[in-house]
Amino acid sequence: MPLIPTPILAALGGYFFTYYNTRITEERKAQIERVNEQVRSLYGPLLACVTASKSAFEAMVRQHSPDGTSKTFVELIREHPEGREGQIYRQWMKEVLQPLNEKAADIIVRHADLLQSARMEPLLLQLVAHVSAYRVILKRWEAGDLDEWSAITYPDKLHEYVTEEFRRIKKRQADLLGIKEGIRSKL
Repeated sequence: MPLIPTPILAALGGYFFTYYNTRITEERKAQIERVNEQVRSLYGPLLACVTASKSAFEAMVRQHSPDGTSKTFVELIREHPEGREGQIYRQWMKEVLQPLNEKAADIIVRHADLLQSARMEPLLLQLVAHVSAYRVILKRWEAGDLDEWSAITYPDKLHEYVTEEFRRIKKRQADLLGIKEGIRSKL
């Protein structure tokens, strides 16, 4: 059996090593690029919107509910939609909450391909449905139908879900970039 000359073996070995190394490097670059896009286009902006919406809702309730609770605030609005609390709620919905929720829903719809999970989280679908329903409710309010409410509620656990997903994707990003745990906790 003829022996393969050493230079040819070395060349073949070098070729396979280079091919394998290039493939691994390209896969890693693609993973980093995808995670960066997930943070930049989906999880980061979504977290900003749902956090701002949650904070604004809580501020509205603290400021305008007689006892500082959302339960009392909502009860007053439903009992007397034309009253002070109802007027305040409609103004906050129109000027603050709905615009933030619209942005969040738009981010979800436009960037669903960047979701970490293989399935669409029901909380995200509920937000999109809630926002869509409130478009009609706002129009009804403008027409004077003040006791209109959506049957699709805002998903209360959304902020918690998005915060956890953002944390998870940032950890993956740090891992891919080789950022150590001690450094990561200082960021």
